[in-house]
Amino acid sequence: MLFLYITCKNEEEAKKISHALIKRKAAGCVNIHLIHSVYPENGAVKDVPEAAMIVKTIDSKVHQVEDIVRELHSYKVPCVASFSLFRLNREYKDWLMSCVA
Repeated sequence: MLFLYITCKNEEEAKKISHALIKRKAAGCVNIHLIHSVYPENGAVKDVPEAAMIVKTIDSKVHQVEDIVRELHSYKVPCVASFSLFRLNREYKDWLMSCVA
């Protein structure tokens, strides 16, 4: 089981990507959170609103998730960072496996 952290330019883009991930069975669930990101760009400090997705999936689906993100994302270089789970309750794990099978 993996959680993937992906940032998007806004909530609309995050919803578009998350719907594709679910429809294509690349993920079992996607949480969307509104965030603020601060980063350097062209010598300036950018401070922009964004949306972050936490994508709940399995190891074998990571490349599919990355492909869908590349296809639908507006950023030239989107962030797709993975978090390995130390523990996940059995019932949720079983449910997630059934969603991506």
